[in-house]
Amino acid sequence: MAEPLVAYSWQMSQWQHLQQLIESGRLPHALLLVGPDSIGKLRFAKALAGYLLCESPGQLAACGHCRSCHFQIDASNPDYREICPDEGKRQIGIDQVRSLLNFSGQHAHRDNGKKIVVIHPAEAMNVFTANALLKTLEEPNAGTVLILVSHSSSQLLPTIRSRCVQLRFGVPDAALAESWLRDYVGDGELSKTLLREVGGRPLAARQTFDDDGLAVRQSFDSALTELFEGQKTALQVAEELLDKDILQVLDWWCRRLMDLSRHQLASHALAAESWQRFKVLPPALVMQTLQRGLELRSGFSRGVALNKRLVLETLFLEWVALCQRNAAS
Repeated sequence: MAEPLVAYSWQMSQWQHLQQLIESGRLPHALLLVGPDSIGKLRFAKALAGYLLCESPGQLAACGHCRSCHFQIDASNPDYREICPDEGKRQIGIDQVRSLLNFSGQHAHRDNGKKIVVIHPAEAMNVFTANALLKTLEEPNAGTVLILVSHSSSQLLPTIRSRCVQLRFGVPDAALAESWLRDYVGDGELSKTLLREVGGRPLAARQTFDDDGLAVRQSFDSALTELFEGQKTALQVAEELLDKDILQVLDWWCRRLMDLSRHQLASHALAAESWQRFKVLPPALVMQTLQRGLELRSGFSRGVALNKRLVLETLFLEWVALCQRNAAS
Protein backbone atom coordinates (compact mmCIF):
# COMPACT_ATOMS: atom_id res chain seq x y z
CA MET A 1 0.00 0.00 0.00
CA ALA A 2 1.28 3.50 -0.81
CA GLU A 3 2.50 5.61 2.09
CA PRO A 4 0.48 8.70 3.05
CA LEU A 5 1.87 12.01 1.84
CA VAL A 6 4.10 13.92 4.24
CA ALA A 7 5.01 17.61 3.97
CA TYR A 8 8.56 18.32 2.81
CA SER A 9 11.27 18.89 5.41
CA TRP A 10 11.39 22.61 4.63
CA GLN A 11 7.67 22.97 5.38
CA MET A 12 7.75 21.84 9.01
CA SER A 13 7.15 25.29 10.54
CA GLN A 14 3.95 25.73 8.49
CA TRP A 15 2.87 22.18 9.32
CA GLN A 16 3.39 22.68 13.05
CA HIS A 17 1.48 25.96 12.93
CA LEU A 18 -1.53 24.25 11.36
CA GLN A 19 -1.33 21.38 13.82
CA GLN A 20 -1.65 23.88 16.65
CA LEU A 21 -4.74 25.37 15.01
CA ILE A 22 -6.25 21.93 14.48
CA GLU A 23 -5.60 20.82 18.05
CA SER A 24 -7.12 24.03 19.44
CA GLY A 25 -10.15 23.79 17.14
CA ARG A 26 -9.23 27.02 15.33
CA LEU A 27 -8.55 25.69 11.84
CA PRO A 28 -10.08 28.21 9.38
CA HIS A 29 -12.61 27.07 6.79
CA ALA A 30 -10.48 28.49 3.96
CA LEU A 31 -6.70 28.43 3.64
CA LEU A 32 -4.64 30.15 0.95
CA LEU A 33 -1.18 28.64 0.51
CA VAL A 34 0.97 31.28 -1.20
CA GLY A 35 4.55 31.36 -2.42
CA PRO A 36 6.73 30.66 -5.46
CA ASP A 37 5.83 27.73 -7.68
CA SER A 38 7.73 24.42 -7.55
CA ILE A 39 8.47 24.50 -3.82
CA GLY A 40 5.91 21.86 -2.80
CA LYS A 41 2.76 23.78 -1.84
CA LEU A 42 0.47 21.31 -3.63
CA ARG A 43 2.16 18.39 -1.88
CA PHE A 44 1.57 20.22 1.41
CA ALA A 45 -2.11 20.79 0.55
CA LYS A 46 -2.66 17.11 -0.27
CA ALA A 47 -0.81 15.97 2.84
CA LEU A 48 -3.02 18.28 4.91
CA ALA A 49 -6.15 16.99 3.18
CA GLY A 50 -5.17 13.40 3.98
CA TYR A 51 -4.38 14.38 7.55
CA LEU A 52 -7.76 16.08 8.07
CA LEU A 53 -9.68 13.16 6.57
CA CYS A 54 -7.75 10.50 8.50
CA GLU A 55 -9.46 8.73 11.39
CA SER A 56 -6.23 8.30 13.39
CA PRO A 57 -3.65 10.86 12.22
CA GLY A 58 -0.12 10.75 13.57
CA GLN A 59 2.16 13.66 14.34
CA LEU A 60 3.34 14.32 10.80
CA ALA A 61 0.87 12.58 8.50
CA ALA A 62 -2.27 10.51 8.10
CA CYS A 63 -2.08 6.97 9.45
CA GLY A 64 -2.26 5.34 6.02
CA HIS A 65 -4.33 2.42 7.31
CA CYS A 66 -7.85 3.63 8.11
CA ARG A 67 -10.77 3.44 5.69
CA SER A 68 -10.48 7.13 4.84
CA CYS A 69 -6.77 6.79 4.05
CA HIS A 70 -7.49 3.88 1.72
CA PHE A 71 -9.95 6.11 -0.11
CA GLN A 72 -7.54 9.05 -0.16
CA ILE A 73 -4.66 7.00 -1.53
CA ASP A 74 -6.91 5.78 -4.31
CA ALA A 75 -8.03 9.36 -5.02
CA SER A 76 -11.59 8.16 -4.53
CA ASN A 77 -12.47 9.61 -1.14
CA PRO A 78 -16.07 10.85 -1.38
CA ASP A 79 -15.21 13.68 1.01
CA TYR A 80 -12.33 15.02 -1.11
CA ARG A 81 -12.39 17.15 -4.23
CA GLU A 82 -9.47 18.47 -6.24
CA ILE A 83 -10.08 21.23 -8.76
CA CYS A 84 -7.51 22.27 -11.35
CA PRO A 85 -7.59 23.12 -15.06
CA ASP A 86 -8.73 20.22 -17.24
CA GLU A 87 -6.07 18.55 -19.35
CA GLY A 88 -4.97 20.79 -22.19
CA LYS A 89 -6.43 23.91 -20.57
CA ARG A 90 -4.92 26.63 -18.43
CA GLN A 91 -8.07 27.90 -16.73
CA ILE A 92 -10.46 26.36 -14.23
CA GLY A 93 -13.96 26.10 -15.68
CA ILE A 94 -16.93 27.73 -14.01
CA ASP A 95 -18.83 24.41 -13.92
CA GLN A 96 -15.98 22.91 -11.89
CA VAL A 97 -16.42 25.59 -9.24
CA ARG A 98 -20.20 25.49 -9.29
CA SER A 99 -20.06 21.77 -8.52
CA LEU A 100 -18.60 22.70 -5.13
CA LEU A 101 -21.94 24.12 -4.00
CA ASN A 102 -23.50 20.67 -4.19
CA PHE A 103 -20.42 18.94 -2.77
CA SER A 104 -20.05 21.23 0.24
CA GLY A 105 -23.78 21.03 0.94
CA GLN A 106 -23.65 17.27 1.50
CA HIS A 107 -22.86 15.63 4.82
CA ALA A 108 -19.46 14.01 5.26
CA HIS A 109 -19.50 10.23 4.92
CA ARG A 110 -17.86 9.82 8.32
CA ASP A 111 -19.60 11.02 11.49
CA ASN A 112 -18.22 14.43 12.49
CA GLY A 113 -15.83 14.16 9.55
CA LYS A 114 -14.65 16.88 7.24
CA LYS A 115 -14.99 17.57 3.54
CA ILE A 116 -11.88 18.91 1.84
CA VAL A 117 -11.49 20.87 -1.40
CA VAL A 118 -8.08 21.62 -2.93
CA ILE A 119 -7.99 24.23 -5.72
CA HIS A 120 -4.78 24.74 -7.68
CA PRO A 121 -3.50 27.01 -8.95
CA ALA A 122 -6.05 29.44 -7.59
CA GLU A 123 -5.02 32.13 -10.10
CA ALA A 124 -6.28 29.83 -12.87
CA MET A 125 -9.76 31.05 -11.95
CA ASN A 126 -11.00 33.94 -14.07
CA VAL A 127 -13.34 36.61 -12.70
CA PHE A 128 -16.43 34.47 -13.32
CA THR A 129 -15.10 31.32 -11.64
CA ALA A 130 -13.71 33.35 -8.75
CA ASN A 131 -17.08 35.00 -8.20
CA ALA A 132 -18.75 31.58 -8.28
CA LEU A 133 -16.37 30.44 -5.53
CA LEU A 134 -17.23 33.43 -3.37
CA LYS A 135 -20.61 31.96 -2.44
CA THR A 136 -18.90 28.91 -0.94
CA LEU A 137 -16.37 31.14 0.85
CA GLU A 138 -19.01 33.52 2.18
CA GLU A 139 -21.43 30.82 3.35
CA PRO A 140 -19.18 27.90 4.36
CA ASN A 141 -20.83 24.70 5.47
CA ALA A 142 -19.69 23.27 8.77
CA GLY A 143 -16.91 20.76 8.31
CA THR A 144 -15.91 21.90 4.81
CA VAL A 145 -12.33 23.13 4.43
CA LEU A 146 -11.13 24.82 1.25
CA ILE A 147 -7.40 24.83 0.52
CA LEU A 148 -6.36 27.19 -2.28
CA VAL A 149 -2.83 26.95 -3.68
CA SER A 150 -1.45 30.06 -5.37
CA HIS A 151 1.88 30.89 -6.99
CA SER A 152 0.82 34.52 -7.52
CA SER A 153 -1.77 35.62 -4.99
CA SER A 154 -1.75 39.19 -6.31
CA GLN A 155 -3.68 37.89 -9.34
CA LEU A 156 -6.56 36.74 -7.12
CA LEU A 157 -9.59 38.90 -6.47
CA PRO A 158 -9.20 40.86 -3.21
CA THR A 159 -12.50 39.35 -2.09
CA ILE A 160 -11.02 35.86 -2.44
CA ARG A 161 -7.86 36.75 -0.50
CA SER A 162 -9.79 38.48 2.27
CA ARG A 163 -11.92 35.41 2.96
CA CYS A 164 -8.96 33.06 3.35
CA VAL A 165 -6.29 32.75 6.01
CA GLN A 166 -2.97 32.99 4.19
CA LEU A 167 -0.10 30.63 4.89
CA ARG A 168 3.13 31.77 3.28
CA PHE A 169 5.87 29.56 1.88
CA GLY A 170 9.25 30.84 0.81
CA VAL A 171 12.12 29.36 -1.16
CA PRO A 172 13.53 26.61 1.10
CA ASP A 173 16.75 26.89 3.06
CA ALA A 174 19.58 26.09 0.65
CA ALA A 175 21.02 23.29 2.78
CA LEU A 176 17.67 21.49 3.05
CA ALA A 177 16.98 21.90 -0.68
CA GLU A 178 20.45 20.69 -1.66
CA SER A 179 20.25 17.66 0.62
CA TRP A 180 16.85 16.65 -0.77
CA LEU A 181 17.92 17.12 -4.39
CA ARG A 182 21.27 15.41 -3.91
CA ASP A 183 19.45 12.25 -2.83
CA TYR A 184 17.60 12.36 -6.15
CA VAL A 185 20.35 13.32 -8.62
CA GLY A 186 23.26 11.70 -6.78
CA ASP A 187 25.65 14.63 -7.20
CA GLY A 188 26.19 17.53 -4.80
CA GLU A 189 27.69 19.99 -7.28
CA LEU A 190 25.05 19.24 -9.87
CA SER A 191 22.39 19.82 -7.22
CA LYS A 192 23.80 23.25 -6.48
CA THR A 193 23.95 24.12 -10.18
CA LEU A 194 20.37 23.01 -10.76
CA LEU A 195 19.08 24.98 -7.78
CA ARG A 196 21.01 28.07 -8.85
CA GLU A 197 19.44 27.84 -12.31
CA VAL A 198 15.88 27.84 -10.92
CA GLY A 199 16.23 30.25 -8.03
CA GLY A 200 16.45 27.63 -5.30
CA ARG A 201 13.12 25.91 -6.02
CA PRO A 202 13.67 22.17 -5.40
CA LEU A 203 10.86 20.74 -7.51
CA ALA A 204 11.78 22.97 -10.44
CA ALA A 205 15.38 21.79 -10.07
CA ARG A 206 14.28 18.16 -10.11
CA GLN A 207 12.16 18.76 -13.21
CA THR A 208 15.07 20.53 -14.90
CA PHE A 209 17.23 17.49 -14.20
CA ASP A 210 14.59 15.08 -15.53
CA ASP A 211 14.10 17.13 -18.70
CA ASP A 212 17.82 17.72 -19.31
CA GLY A 213 16.91 21.35 -18.76
CA LEU A 214 20.47 22.56 -18.21
CA ALA A 215 21.34 21.65 -21.79
CA VAL A 216 18.14 23.33 -23.02
CA ARG A 217 18.97 26.56 -21.19
CA GLN A 218 22.52 26.47 -22.53
CA SER A 219 21.10 26.15 -26.05
CA PHE A 220 18.99 29.28 -25.42
CA ASP A 221 22.12 31.09 -24.21
CA SER A 222 23.96 29.99 -27.35
CA ALA A 223 21.18 31.29 -29.59
CA LEU A 224 21.36 34.66 -27.84
CA THR A 225 25.16 34.72 -28.24
CA GLU A 226 24.79 34.06 -31.97
CA LEU A 227 22.37 36.96 -32.16
CA PHE A 228 24.79 39.41 -30.57
CA GLU A 229 27.75 38.14 -32.54
CA GLY A 230 25.88 38.83 -35.77
CA GLN A 231 25.43 35.20 -36.80
CA LYS A 232 21.64 35.35 -36.57
CA THR A 233 18.92 37.98 -36.55
CA ALA A 234 16.38 38.45 -33.79
CA LEU A 235 13.69 37.02 -36.08
CA GLN A 236 15.81 33.92 -36.78
CA VAL A 237 16.35 33.31 -33.05
CA ALA A 238 12.63 33.72 -32.42
CA GLU A 239 11.91 31.24 -35.22
CA GLU A 240 14.33 28.71 -33.70
CA LEU A 241 12.60 28.90 -30.32
CA LEU A 242 9.09 28.79 -31.73
CA ASP A 243 8.78 25.03 -31.26
CA LYS A 244 9.94 25.22 -27.63
CA ASP A 245 7.60 25.41 -24.65
CA ILE A 246 6.99 29.14 -24.29
CA LEU A 247 6.90 28.87 -20.49
CA GLN A 248 10.30 27.18 -20.56
CA VAL A 249 11.69 29.97 -22.76
CA LEU A 250 10.24 32.68 -20.52
CA ASP A 251 11.49 30.90 -17.40
CA TRP A 252 15.00 31.00 -18.85
CA TRP A 253 14.62 34.63 -19.92
CA CYS A 254 13.32 35.83 -16.56
CA ARG A 255 15.86 33.80 -14.60
CA ARG A 256 18.75 35.24 -16.62
CA LEU A 257 17.41 38.80 -16.22
CA MET A 258 16.92 38.27 -12.49
CA ASP A 259 20.45 36.92 -12.28
CA LEU A 260 21.74 39.94 -14.18
CA SER A 261 19.86 42.33 -11.90
CA ARG A 262 21.25 40.67 -8.77
CA HIS A 263 24.73 40.92 -10.25
CA GLN A 264 24.29 44.64 -10.93
CA LEU A 265 22.71 45.50 -7.58
CA ALA A 266 24.39 43.08 -5.19
CA SER A 267 27.46 41.75 -7.06
CA HIS A 268 26.13 38.18 -7.24
CA ALA A 269 28.01 35.98 -9.68
CA LEU A 270 26.39 35.48 -13.08
CA ALA A 271 25.32 31.90 -13.70
CA ALA A 272 25.78 32.26 -17.48
CA GLU A 273 29.12 33.62 -18.63
CA SER A 274 27.65 34.71 -21.97
CA TRP A 275 25.50 37.30 -20.14
CA GLN A 276 28.59 39.23 -19.02
CA ARG A 277 28.13 41.43 -22.10
CA PHE A 278 24.88 42.80 -20.65
CA LYS A 279 26.13 43.88 -17.21
CA VAL A 280 26.75 47.44 -18.46
CA LEU A 281 23.05 47.98 -19.23
CA PRO A 282 21.16 50.41 -16.96
CA PRO A 283 19.78 48.40 -14.00
CA ALA A 284 16.42 50.19 -14.21
CA LEU A 285 15.95 49.05 -17.82
CA VAL A 286 16.97 45.50 -16.92
CA MET A 287 14.31 45.53 -14.20
CA GLN A 288 11.71 46.86 -16.63
CA THR A 289 12.53 44.10 -19.11
CA LEU A 290 12.31 41.53 -16.32
CA GLN A 291 8.92 42.83 -15.23
CA ARG A 292 7.65 42.56 -18.79
CA GLY A 293 8.95 39.00 -19.03
CA LEU A 294 7.20 38.06 -15.78
CA GLU A 295 3.95 39.57 -17.05
CA LEU A 296 4.22 37.57 -20.28
CA ARG A 297 4.92 34.37 -18.38
CA SER A 298 1.95 35.02 -16.11
CA GLY A 299 -0.28 35.61 -19.13
CA PHE A 300 0.73 32.39 -20.87
CA SER A 301 0.40 30.37 -17.64
CA ARG A 302 -3.16 31.68 -17.18
CA GLY A 303 -4.11 30.78 -20.73
CA VAL A 304 -4.30 34.33 -22.10
CA ALA A 305 -4.43 34.19 -25.91
CA LEU A 306 -1.05 35.64 -26.88
CA ASN A 307 0.73 35.28 -30.22
CA LYS A 308 3.80 33.19 -29.40
CA ARG A 309 5.75 34.20 -32.51
CA LEU A 310 5.05 37.89 -32.01
CA VAL A 311 6.00 37.69 -28.33
CA LEU A 312 9.37 36.05 -29.08
CA GLU A 313 10.17 38.39 -31.96
CA THR A 314 9.32 41.45 -29.88
CA LEU A 315 11.31 40.11 -26.94
CA PHE A 316 14.57 39.83 -28.89
CA LEU A 317 14.08 42.89 -31.11
CA GLU A 318 13.51 45.09 -28.07
CA TRP A 319 16.51 43.59 -26.25
CA VAL A 320 18.78 44.25 -29.25
CA ALA A 321 17.45 47.81 -29.54
CA LEU A 322 18.05 48.40 -25.83
CA CYS A 323 21.66 47.19 -26.11
CA GLN A 324 22.29 49.31 -29.22
CA ARG A 325 20.90 52.46 -27.58
CA ASN A 326 23.07 51.90 -24.54
CA ALA A 327 26.18 51.35 -26.68
CA ALA A 328 25.51 54.54 -28.62
CA SER A 329 24.95 56.70 -25.54
